[in-house]
Amino acid sequence: MKTGLVEKISLSQLCILVSTFLFGSAIVVGIGGGAKQDSWIAIIVACLLGLVPLWFYIFLLSKMPGKNLFEIMEVVFGKIVSKILILLYVIYFFDISARVLRDFGELIVAAMLINTPIEIISVTFMLFVSYVLYLGLEVLGRFSEIYAPYLIGSLVAIGILIFLSGELQFENILPIMPEGLGPIMKVVFPELMTFPFGELIAFTMVIPYVSKFRYAGKATITTFIVSGLILAYSSFVQVATLGPDAKGRANFPLLNAAREISLLNFIERVDLIIIFAVMFGIVVKVSIFFYGGLKGLEQVFGRPYRVFIYPMAMFIAFSSINIGHNFTEHIKEGLSLVPWILHLPFQFGIPLLLLPFVLWKTKKITNERREK
Repeated sequence: MKTGLVEKISLSQLCILVSTFLFGSAIVVGIGGGAKQDSWIAIIVACLLGLVPLWFYIFLLSKMPGKNLFEIMEVVFGKIVSKILILLYVIYFFDISARVLRDFGELIVAAMLINTPIEIISVTFMLFVSYVLYLGLEVLGRFSEIYAPYLIGSLVAIGILIFLSGELQFENILPIMPEGLGPIMKVVFPELMTFPFGELIAFTMVIPYVSKFRYAGKATITTFIVSGLILAYSSFVQVATLGPDAKGRANFPLLNAAREISLLNFIERVDLIIIFAVMFGIVVKVSIFFYGGLKGLEQVFGRPYRVFIYPMAMFIAFSSINIGHNFTEHIKEGLSLVPWILHLPFQFGIPLLLLPFVLWKTKKITNERREK
């Protein structure tokens, strides 16, 4: 087993990881569809409200600098209770990894490799993710720096190209909020608050390893806001191109919108470029969740997380195939059951439970130091 691998990332790498993580599967399957033509408004509202839990995660980490969420749990709750909670988080992180991987597999099978078994795609993808994480978190950060411009540039360019193609119909976004804020808030909570914004709980396993930790909070919050606006922009383009029921008309609305691009009988089929760019976002999202689960196993069993990489990667690949008989069942379960059963407890419930104990523990440590 390799030793001496760097586990530090820079502020710029953190920002890129946060933005591409948020795009991830949110770009693939589309978000906020329940709000119809107001989906872009729902995303903006959810982004603003999502600042509260994000600030809360950063606040927790700031109370014990250098420690990730699982290490904080062990300090506060002791080894026995913390191990139980950590194992629950491991299951949660691995489950979300498998669901994101399934999104990507379905996209590739539907759009490109129609005759390739999804099992091959899942296993190959996880082998690549495993290799990156085995080399260390810093390698993931450097990888993200190389490919991030392709993803962000593609998301911005697609709206411009659709507009130039004459397929952007602004009347599709009208009327704005015909039924008020009610339908929008139903989509905001729990759907958008938990996916994708609340999923930044996974970064409680990454932020402690930022080289300039004291600036990590501000950098994360700034990136979070910008990324939320880009997601809203993407949703706006999808609705204006495909209509208010963009999510209902297509499993992959952004891909369908990109297929409408046709300029000078030359610039066509840019959807393949979109798939390449989106693939990077999926790599980052699966990697961050997978890394969080691996760090949990490291904390529980006291062995380096690299020991668990390849067997757990194959477990996630297998799980991604078996979480739903088909794509429709997988998406339905992800939007109806997962927010209540998984997202809310692990994104909000347990961290809130942890807060008073962290405050009490840090106050006790401070008092003991003063007495000395």
